[in-house]
Amino acid sequence: LSSCQPRSYICSRPDAQLVAHMIHLSLVALLSSPPVCFTAHEKTTLYCEVPPSADGPVTVFDDSAVGTRTLHWRAGSGKLCTSKWCSSCIQRGADARAGSCRSATASGWTLAQSRSNSLLRKPAALLLGGAVLSLPVMALLLSMPAAAPSVAVARYFAQLEAVRATPTLAQGPVLRAAVALLQFAGAWWFPLVAALGTAVNLFTLVLTAATVVLYLAAVLGRPSRWVSTALANAVGAAAGSYALLLLLRSHGESLLADRFGAVLANPSFDKLMSAMQAHGAAGMLGVSCLPLILHPVVLFGYVSGRSDAEVIGLILAGRTIKYLLMAWLTKNAPGALRFFGIKGALFDLAAKAKAA
Repeated sequence: LSSCQPRSYICSRPDAQLVAHMIHLSLVALLSSPPVCFTAHEKTTLYCEVPPSADGPVTVFDDSAVGTRTLHWRAGSGKLCTSKWCSSCIQRGADARAGSCRSATASGWTLAQSRSNSLLRKPAALLLGGAVLSLPVMALLLSMPAAAPSVAVARYFAQLEAVRATPTLAQGPVLRAAVALLQFAGAWWFPLVAALGTAVNLFTLVLTAATVVLYLAAVLGRPSRWVSTALANAVGAAAGSYALLLLLRSHGESLLADRFGAVLANPSFDKLMSAMQAHGAAGMLGVSCLPLILHPVVLFGYVSGRSDAEVIGLILAGRTIKYLLMAWLTKNAPGALRFFGIKGALFDLAAKAKAA
């Protein structure tokens, strides 16, 4: 403290800054997490992703009843102390119990750097999570063999496929209105319009081509915000599902039979219900991820006695996964959208609107 006044505790500004810097470093040291190490089965070696300091704390995990504990590593003697004063040490061996630091089994711990427990980078973690989530979806798809639909159902889906395959301005006022809105695809509010169309389509099912075009145009109109566009559309699907669930609770199952009889008659509907019956919440989440209507999920949640929050939460999670993947493919690999049942003509229509 050379700059302090004689016989005084009042120091100049540089020394005050030094003291503040020392306090900051102390807080960082206190708040920082010690490295994590594993003892494996033999309890003689520490496997660490980041080696601990020579005389510093370390979080040690083993498969004994103790589990995770914070210890102190002494590199010189190879000891694991239970405190920084090293009053007792962890003994090498199958038990890994605390004991005297003077015993022969207290020292001799070896240190090994392991990459097997390292954290994945965010892109790799997202890809791994997507791959894991896709496994139950693929299993669900493979478990549903194709069945011959009834004549009425076949006619319904043939008409819907015709709308998807060749969208033109002559296909009715709904699609014409959607095409007219595409000029605003870059506006901040356009994803909300697409989300509203997704919610309304829960009650019509004939707006599928229009809502797909609106969603693709919303992603292409603002490519940098594809995540928020996907989330908005997922919220729209969840909102429409919630409205349908409330109607089911007030009018009973006859509502679906009266309003969506052709959908209920589809053999795939029974297969989806059976899959959700077998797998519960995981089945509901898997079906919500698929490019299929959400009516089976809503009906199953109703008849199985699940709460509104659980049903809508699973639908929101599944639709978020679906629309995030669709948005990413729209930006980077539009040809892969065919796996969602989306024809190239619909993407071309949305892309032309963006170019215009």
